[in-house]
Amino acid sequence: MEPGIVVKKNKVLEVIYFLTESIPTLLVSAGLLGIGYWGATTEWTFKFPGSAESENKSQEESKEADASLWKVEGGVDKTNPYEKATLTAPSKEVLDLSELGFLTIESQALIQTISGTGYIEFDSLRKGSISSKAPGVVSRILKKQGDKVLKGETIALIDSPDVGKAKTDFMQSLVLKDNRKKSMERGQLAAAVIPERQIRELEMVFREIEIKLLADLQTLINFGFTIETMDYKNLSDADIFKKICEIGIPESIIKEHKGSLSANLLPLKAPFDGQIIAVIKGLGENVGPADAQCILADASKLVLIFNLPLEAVQLVKVGQDFRFKAELVEDQIITGKIDWVSPELDDKTHTVKVRASFANPDGKVRPNTFGKGDIQVGKQAKAIIVPDSCIQYMSNKPFVFVRLDDLSFQAKAVELGIRNGDKMQITKGLLAGETVVFTGSNMLRAELLSKLEVQ
Repeated sequence: MEPGIVVKKNKVLEVIYFLTESIPTLLVSAGLLGIGYWGATTEWTFKFPGSAESENKSQEESKEADASLWKVEGGVDKTNPYEKATLTAPSKEVLDLSELGFLTIESQALIQTISGTGYIEFDSLRKGSISSKAPGVVSRILKKQGDKVLKGETIALIDSPDVGKAKTDFMQSLVLKDNRKKSMERGQLAAAVIPERQIRELEMVFREIEIKLLADLQTLINFGFTIETMDYKNLSDADIFKKICEIGIPESIIKEHKGSLSANLLPLKAPFDGQIIAVIKGLGENVGPADAQCILADASKLVLIFNLPLEAVQLVKVGQDFRFKAELVEDQIITGKIDWVSPELDDKTHTVKVRASFANPDGKVRPNTFGKGDIQVGKQAKAIIVPDSCIQYMSNKPFVFVRLDDLSFQAKAVELGIRNGDKMQITKGLLAGETVVFTGSNMLRAELLSKLEVQ
């Protein structure tokens, strides 16, 4: 182009050129506006064509969730907000999902019990330390630890000089009595030629030896021997001595010694049926009235001691039934009757001891075992009783949910009576024949609370 020449541009071409340069920017802006509109209308769920079914399903679930809400109606009292309030499920399907359990109330006998801990021990009349009644030395042990013995059976033999002397004194008195009696009888027959004073002296001498014989006999009885003077009548002196030496000695020991037994032997006998649970003194050891040779116990009958608080023991009486479950004793409930209630309060535990005896023939229950039990202190022929899980609380006031129909449940205030284990007596508020919620009552309580808060 030559200098100085001016070319004039066509206005139409300028407009076309401007529009051509602006198209990309306009397209991008339009696309962004379209995406914003789409997101706003779909709540950014980005539903694509073909998802109409999913959208409809989501809307139906939303409607169903709204319909599943429990409804609460009428009877709401400000001072007692749950009284007569009724909860209604929206449908049977929702009720089934709640997995409620129901219990129809029936009147039944109510046994009032007092529960407490206790321990088992030997009966004091059936356990004891077996001691020698005379000082001596253990000569022979016939029963070892763990052996069962019968009443009167010999456990051991004690060699005691005091026993030997007592047997000898008895024998002498027995022989002298016989001799003095014969002298007195001869004097009485010769009363015509013998002075009366001499006859009286013979009678006095006879009475003295008779008294001494009784004293010697009593000494042997005190040592535990059973003896009858008539058994020694018309025996020779040798036979009397042999018989005295064998008093209370087991036949097997007599045969073993073949008539050469010592007069010092004192048999240690079992005072009752039982088992040797400990041997304290061995062969050759000294024993006496203060030294136990062994311990004998009978576990076929034991004693249970309850420790009960003072306020509870007021209802306990002799003759009441009890049930007790000992620790580590499976499938066995101990039963029996109360036979003693202590008149005093233990100053250390501040409890009262209550005792009961029970049979233990198989020996499964062992002394010094602890456990828990209850004592039956009362009984009511007809009572309304429900499990603990039926009872709910609001503001520390108990209530239950009573079923009105297939879908509705009413909260009813109740008054509680006697507890029996995990069950509770209802004294007011429920009638026989009504149906209460057993399982899931806590869920209904939560629903009720939520509705009351909303209102």
